[in-house]
This record gives sequence, C-alpha cells and structure tokens, in this order.
Amino acid sequence: MKKIKSITPLYLSFSNKFTNPIWLLVSITIAFIVLVAPRSSFCIEKISLNQQAKSSLVTNKTDLTKLPRGETFKVVDDDFVLQFFFNNRDIFGYILKRKKNIGIIAQLCLYRSCEETSYDFRKIIARPFEPPYEKDFFSVKFPQKLQYEFQGLEFLTYE
Repeated sequence: MKKIKSITPLYLSFSNKFTNPIWLLVSITIAFIVLVAPRSSFCIEKISLNQQAKSSLVTNKTDLTKLPRGETFKVVDDDFVLQFFFNNRDIFGYILKRKKNIGIIAQLCLYRSCEETSYDFRKIIARPFEPPYEKDFFSVKFPQKLQYEFQGLEFLTYE
C-alpha cells in the first residue's frame, strides 16, 4: 500500500507562522517601533540656518565640549562670517560672507586649545577665487572609523 501525501493549503501553513511565539514577538516589536515610538526617538533634528535666526557668537577657536546642543553658532572674522550647527559629530554651516581672495579651512582639533597635532582633521570649505562665496551651504563630516573624539574647532584662512 502506498501512503498518500496530504497537501496542506497555503493559508494553513501561513497561519502557523503567527502561532509561533518568535513570529508574534517580531511582529509586535515592528508594530511598536512604527506606530508607538515617539518622533524624538528618530535621529532627525530640524535646524534653521537663516540670517535672521538667533545664533550665539563664538570665537574662531571654539571648545566643542562646551557648545550647547541644538543651537546655531556664528563666527565673525575680518575675512569671513560663518553660521554653523554642530551635532556632536558633524558640522553643517552656511557661509554668510567672505572675501573672494581668501580660502577657509575647518580644523577639528584633538585638544580644546587647538594646538596643532598630527591627529587634527582639516577640511577645505572654500578655496580662494572659487565658489562658494557667500550665502552657500557647507558641511564637514566626521571621518569614518576614527577611534577618538575632537574637542576643538577652528576656522582658518589661507590665500
């Protein structure tokens, strides 16, 4: 005598997945994250870099550890005026005004006093006689796979 294989309908095999406690836990967790978790738990923060926005004036050499979170800052120099936002990792900014013959470098310093070390990170924001001149956006991304944090920030000029 041959055994006859029974064919299980698709809807029965699919319904068995949700009776398994692991599948139930996964589906409840996904539903919680999508529907119940507050908006502040997502890593999105709205900022405004308008000229009219209220910004705190900071010196050209800035101690990053003392900057309050969620505020914009303004650096006023003889050759340029910048407004920036620091999210404890990256810098997003706006060049409000600069002389065309002057370039700007952002230097993330290992020490708060911004004394030069080989661990400092420099990024050119604007080159002399090249855009962006004014009313333009810039960003300085934190280098990937870096094992230390920066404590100072300085904006340098060069010709």
